Amino acid sequence: MRPETIFKQIQLLYYVILTGLIVFGIAAWYFVARNGYVMMIDASMERAIYTILIILVFVGIPVSYVFHKKSVSHIDSSLSVSDKLTKYRKVLFVKLMTLEGLAMFSLIGYIVSGAKPYMYIYLILLVVYLISRPGKKNIMEELQLDEEQMNF
Repeated sequence: MRPETIFKQIQLLYYVILTGLIVFGIAAWYFVARNGYVMMIDASMERAIYTILIILVFVGIPVSYVFHKKSVSHIDSSLSVSDKLTKYRKVLFVKLMTLEGLAMFSLIGYIVSGAKPYMYIYLILLVVYLISRPGKKNIMEELQLDEEQMNF
C-alpha cells in the first residue's frame, strides 16, 4: 500500500473515533439534561465507580503514552515507509482506543449517576485525545522520517 493511503487511513481512524466521542458526549449530556440519570445508585457504589475511573485514568493515560512511545521506538528503521506507517497505525490504534475506552467509561458513569465530575473527566480525556492527533509532522518525528519520505 502507498504511504499516502496509509497516512489517510491513520487520519480517518483518528477523526472517526473523535467524531464518535463527541457525538456520544453530546448525546449523554442531552439525555441526562432532558431525562435525568438512568438509575439510582447508592453513594458508596457511586464513590466506588468514581474511584475506579480515577485510578484507570491516572494509570491509563501514562501507560498508553509509554506503550505508544516504546512500541514506536521498536519499529525497525530499515523497513519501508509503508511498512513503518502500517506498524505505526497499529500502535496508534491501541493508544487511541485506550483513551476512547476511558472516555466512554466516564460517559457511562455520567449517564448512570448524572454526576458532573464524570463529564469533567470525559472533557479532560477529550483534550488528551485531541493532543494525540497524528499529524504529518508528529509522525515524521516519531518514526524519524525525513521530508522526502513523507512528501505526499
